[in-house]
Amino acid sequence: MYHIVSIIVYIVSITLAMIGLSCFRFDQYIRKGKEREFHIFFIVTSIALGYLFASFILDFGSLSFQF
Repeated sequence: MYHIVSIIVYIVSITLAMIGLSCFRFDQYIRKGKEREFHIFFIVTSIALGYLFASFILDFGSLSFQF
């Protein structure tokens, strides 16, 4: 049960990170011909931020059940 919840939390947090990062105007800083590299950077950054956020949420939840 915990594994299913953690997978859902990771997917939701990565999606929220993508939505949050999409509000910034990165198109002003992208050079012509470097769009592909930017999309790779965007995906990796979203995964990293989503992973950090989900880890925080899951650790916080597991700590709250201990008390």
